Amino acid sequence: MSNSEGKGISIERILVIVLAVLLLVALLYIAFTMGRKSGSDSSAGEPEVDAPIAALLPSEPAEQPIDAPAADEPQTPGLEASPTSGARRLTLEPTPTPFAVSNHDDPRALLDLGNPDYVDYFNNPDTWYDYDTENIAAYRVEGGHLFGIDYDPLNKGVYWSYTSMQSGRVYTEISTTNGDCAGRDAVGLVIRIDPEKTPSGYAFEVSCDGAWRLLRYRESGPTATQIDWTASDTINQGLGATNRLGIWGYDGKFYLFINGFEVGEHWDSGMPYSFGYFAAYVRSAVTYDLTATFDDFAYWNIPFIP
Repeated sequence: MSNSEGKGISIERILVIVLAVLLLVALLYIAFTMGRKSGSDSSAGEPEVDAPIAALLPSEPAEQPIDAPAADEPQTPGLEASPTSGARRLTLEPTPTPFAVSNHDDPRALLDLGNPDYVDYFNNPDTWYDYDTENIAAYRVEGGHLFGIDYDPLNKGVYWSYTSMQSGRVYTEISTTNGDCAGRDAVGLVIRIDPEKTPSGYAFEVSCDGAWRLLRYRESGPTATQIDWTASDTINQGLGATNRLGIWGYDGKFYLFINGFEVGEHWDSGMPYSFGYFAAYVRSAVTYDLTATFDDFAYWNIPFIP
């Protein structure tokens, strides 16, 4: 009896152990399966490593190229529109003096430089004296400019074209453009030409090689040099160079300007000329058939200075 009971107990224990092992295996399997599922769910919410690379492919740019501004982006002020833009603009006459003087020590501070008393853009050929004298000189108004020629550098006389306008206490300007010049080939601006005396007046002269001088012409005797040739960095030199000459003349006091900058001053105690015409000229020193053009002539009458 004791042997059969012992045998039965052993079999039951074996069954219990087997069931326990199977249950443990089942629990481990369930836990493993749930763990994999949880890991898959968490990794699905994270971006893939390759995603940023795909976003930068040329076929789908992430943003608009820098050199192609949006259509509604304002363009930089001052740039000219392209021919296809269709923009139209009002054409304005050039301003003879496109600056204002803020320095009270500048004699021009007395003037309204934006509103000259007289302006000539050389659109009317009848306002300046024209002629063509063989082997001497020629002047004509053409294409909005006064065109001048000095034919002979050996002829030391000066030949100019003058306008019918007259003034005494005055500030005047003119733009000059060199032809094919060299050395002391020059252009000049003259004020106070006495119609009863030839030559006469005060002349401000600028040379091709970058110097200026002030002259006083006399009816008889040699020209009186008020200020001899003086080099200046403000002068644009050579072929095609444009300079704006300005003369301030108040009684015997003169201030001289080139391209807006004062380059010199002078006091003429004699002052034989106080009123007269204006003139412009080209004077050859070494070049045959020396040419030059003039534009944007203007003057301002100077008010009384106590």
